Amino acid sequence: MVDSGLLRIDDPVHLECLRFCFIPLIQHGLNYFTHLWNSHRIRQQRHMEAPNGIPTVKYYQPEAYGTREFLIRLSCELETIDRIQERYFVKEPQFGSKDGFIPVLEHVCDMQREQLPTPVSIESATFLFLALTEILDGY
Repeated sequence: MVDSGLLRIDDPVHLECLRFCFIPLIQHGLNYFTHLWNSHRIRQQRHMEAPNGIPTVKYYQPEAYGTREFLIRLSCELETIDRIQERYFVKEPQFGSKDGFIPVLEHVCDMQREQLPTPVSIESATFLFLALTEILDGY
């Protein structure tokens, strides 16, 4: 997209549109891969000692594989953890874009976030990106 002149990486609006259109699609692919990987069976190796079984089952039922739960209980109150999270946790932007971008997009497109199309393929994400950048470049 950069080589064809459709994406200007020095333009913050283009970068936010890119994030808005492609990050949900990328996240969906990552979630799908994670699910497949964690639910597939790892076969036992003949000449090597290596973990085998289904990763999700091994995580939730360690006793079935001859091990124990290694969860360590914290010796502090949940309120302490909440305060630490509020102070140090960096919230990821909603919809992959900076929080201030969505209201601008809603205003310019005269639509609520829920009404904006959600890309389901690279082609639809590219089409949405081109439409949004055209609208915002002319604004």
